[in-house]
Amino acid sequence: MASEAEHHDEQHGLQPMQYIQIGIVLTIITVVELAASLWVDLGDALIPVLFVLSAVKFGAVISLFMHLRFDNIVFTHIFLVSLALGTAVLIALISLFWSDVTVIEPVTGIVGG
Repeated sequence: MASEAEHHDEQHGLQPMQYIQIGIVLTIITVVELAASLWVDLGDALIPVLFVLSAVKFGAVISLFMHLRFDNIVFTHIFLVSLALGTAVLIALISLFWSDVTVIEPVTGIVGG
């Protein structure tokens, strides 16, 4: 019973000021993502840059806000495998449709009649 009481007395999580700091960092990363996609012409580097920034935000949220940093390592591995699988699916879909050169002819009138 004494070990349970000691366990509950331990600091599990972050201080409120640390949450504010993390929120500020996540906001800055989001602004960088918006700037990269709207105002800066990165060309073909845009998608990889957005992937990396999104992965950093995902890692910060699951490790700090979801307290995975303080839990069993198995939960962190589950989320990392999910991130890798999701990234692989996105890359596969992007590469599948990246060079789609389908030409859509405009409809000029109704045929028949």
